[in-house]
Amino acid sequence: MTSTPMLPAPEIGDTRPVSPTAPGATVPDRPGGWWHDYVCPVHGVELTQRVGDTHIGACGCRLRGEKYTGGWLALEHQAQSRRARVLARRFRATGDTADRDAAIELVESYARVYVRIAADGWSAQSEPWMLRGKLFAQALSEAQWAVGIADAALVLAGAWTPSSHVQEMFGHLAETFVDARRTLVVDRDDQRNNYTAWLDAAYRLVTLAQTTWDDHCFPAPVDDVASHMRLAVMPDGWEWEASTYYHVFVLRGYLLALRGTDPAALPDAVVDTLRRMIDVLTVIATPDGYLPALHDGPYDRVHMHREVLEICVLASGLFAETGLDRIEDWARARLGVGHDGLEDLLDGWFRGTPVAASPARRGPRRFDDAGFVVLTDDVIHAVLDAGPHGGAHGHLDKLGLYLYGRDARWQPAPGVPPYASPLRRGHYARTVAHPTVRVDGEDQCEATATVTAWDAASCTVVGMTEDAVPGVVLSRAVSLRDGLLIDLVRARTADGASRAITLGFRPGVPLTVSMDETVVSSQWRGEAATLHGSHASSRAEATLVSLPGRGPSDRPAIPATIADWSVEAADVSFLSVYRAGAPVRLRDVRFTDAGAVFRCEGDPDTDHEVRL
Repeated sequence: MTSTPMLPAPEIGDTRPVSPTAPGATVPDRPGGWWHDYVCPVHGVELTQRVGDTHIGACGCRLRGEKYTGGWLALEHQAQSRRARVLARRFRATGDTADRDAAIELVESYARVYVRIAADGWSAQSEPWMLRGKLFAQALSEAQWAVGIADAALVLAGAWTPSSHVQEMFGHLAETFVDARRTLVVDRDDQRNNYTAWLDAAYRLVTLAQTTWDDHCFPAPVDDVASHMRLAVMPDGWEWEASTYYHVFVLRGYLLALRGTDPAALPDAVVDTLRRMIDVLTVIATPDGYLPALHDGPYDRVHMHREVLEICVLASGLFAETGLDRIEDWARARLGVGHDGLEDLLDGWFRGTPVAASPARRGPRRFDDAGFVVLTDDVIHAVLDAGPHGGAHGHLDKLGLYLYGRDARWQPAPGVPPYASPLRRGHYARTVAHPTVRVDGEDQCEATATVTAWDAASCTVVGMTEDAVPGVVLSRAVSLRDGLLIDLVRARTADGASRAITLGFRPGVPLTVSMDETVVSSQWRGEAATLHGSHASSRAEATLVSLPGRGPSDRPAIPATIADWSVEAADVSFLSVYRAGAPVRLRDVRFTDAGAVFRCEGDPDTDHEVRL
């Protein structure tokens, strides 16, 4: 009998064929589809390269078909747009005329292709729910692509006279974004949608570029950007969906849209909103700069790390101090030596002196609107999800607890794979993928949790929900003090009937669960540090079972050891105490209606109490 080999983790580097670089190189002459389709249906990860008409995955799968080709083309068009930016900005920095000529040829080549494609109208690959594009299935993708092309054209201004095709292309693009915004904002009454931020950014950069060759054109004002901010950003600084990915997505769109503005001349409300949005990243980032993938994303891919790095660099032109240093360091390290250097060429995005608005500092923090609560010290970084569902990108994960250390993802938010993967809705958005409570084996409902107690000084939070599981009240108290992370979960049925109650453990590292007489222990073996846990329940028959499952979404096909703590009961409490670097062992545990009291071996005279 042969054993099945472990599947390797997918490489995050951009391993598609390198785009042509020489002057005279052509660009793809077909419309792109939806990049999320460029995913292996077997393993749930993004495909890595195209050879002929075959698309190859990191696990060796070979796929053919128009869906995959369309997804590849969408990514290739975006790669060429980025390359145009790199070449144009490198020319501006060094004066290398070969870079100038190559950048011009890319823009002119696209103009010829775009004008021909636009003559046929909207993309035939658009799905009914999409905002239609021409070069892409989605106007959103077209906006992202156009930002790069417009930036290249702006940088090249004065070194090149755009052809009539280029001018016509920019006219078509402006019309596309006006039409898409009207559809979204007027027809669908959905102005706060994250798409709007990018339609506004693309329209403003396209009109800025048009002013360089047409005296009758005027750049779009920043009014639309400010209007979207008022609707889409909550008072605590989170984009309204409370998703790391879409927060980054919208923040990046805002920063790009403000190209050429003077920070001191921007409306105070705009500067304040951007300060709060950047502070969100500063606070939720782990000690080493990793951004937890709360709700949808971020998928661990080179494109995401570039987006984060671009935010860090652009923000440094807006604020004298951003607070993003460790996040930038992490993104650069993840990109590695293959990084093309674009972000280091983005100097001068803002005109004028950065404003002096002090950034947030690392430390415990409650986000009142998003509902996330961060408990952190120099070793352990915990995030409790105790807020709203989060709209279409929310997960069924109320009172999920995510645990990180420096260079350790002990129990991370799982994120999601590309959306065309059935694992997005089939697994990663579901309760079963998250470290929280499920009852009778069912997913939670779309629900809201509430923070019922919060004390930043003692680094303690209590969250509660009566909506996630009908007929069940769920409570979770988390405290980080004296090197111990204390986690108490309670589930009570409203009618007093016993139900199957399970608390999931969902590691991102190798997990070992063991039992010594009545004491249950766990070891979460991160690369840099091991997290040790000790566990006790108010019901002696509750069993913590180690079982096979899936890991985080960047490696969904790699088998992982997970654990479920289960019991049939009408009222049960689960107590876990964690310490990084050294084992911890519970003793003298007493559960009460108010919470739990316990001691730890090695510290026999100290009572620890956690209250719900």
